Amino acid sequence: MRPIAAFLAPVALLATGNGDEGAGGAAAPAPAALPDMGATVAVAPLRLEIGSGQTAATLRLRNPSTTRIGVQVRAFAWSQAGGEDEYAATTDIVITPAIITIEPGEEQFFRVLRTGGGGGGGTGEGRYRVAIDQLPDPSQTRHGSATARLRFTIPLFVDRDIASAPQLDWAFGPDGLTARNMGGQTVKIVNLSARDASGQAVNVDRNGLRYLLGGSAINWPLAGACPAGPVAVSVLIDGEPVDVQAASRCG
Repeated sequence: MRPIAAFLAPVALLATGNGDEGAGGAAAPAPAALPDMGATVAVAPLRLEIGSGQTAATLRLRNPSTTRIGVQVRAFAWSQAGGEDEYAATTDIVITPAIITIEPGEEQFFRVLRTGGGGGGGTGEGRYRVAIDQLPDPSQTRHGSATARLRFTIPLFVDRDIASAPQLDWAFGPDGLTARNMGGQTVKIVNLSARDASGQAVNVDRNGLRYLLGGSAINWPLAGACPAGPVAVSVLIDGEPVDVQAASRCG
């Protein structure tokens, strides 16, 4: 598998956001505005779900700017290996229209459709990322100049409702803090912090927004590698505060 960027034509600027508000095709509280040189696109919802009894979800893009903007919308299969996200081309999900120009002040709806292979194969959650790419405007292109483009990606879950609930195991060792999801549903992890046995904060790298897919594990490097005694972890998991003591695997 390759990063999403590997499936695109080269761009001068690639900005990726990982939005996640709203679900199941319902409108998000406020669309995410994606600024770029001369144009913006508002996206809602910021998370898509297609349940086991559904065939499609709806994505909405709005152009609130005074400049027309071309966009391409595609889906990529999403997995994790070695604690890192990986993406691959897929035919499981079809998005229509795939390429369109949105006029100033106009709104466009996209159908996100599962095919016969879409989802978790009837056994669990299928995971995808929907990539929204700005297309260059030929009228704005100048000879010898780079064209700035923007990308935004949002998660898409298929058959999540029939996947087993997430079950997280926390441990720390020489390679840092590790969370392993032994359940089937993906979880969103934010605001992670850790304290050692004396109550002192432990510096945690990469403690911004991260997803942990079912059956996968992710790692956060810790300052000092193996703190003495137990490590207490505080974190928001799918918006809910969780406090847990991580098992030591430093021996």
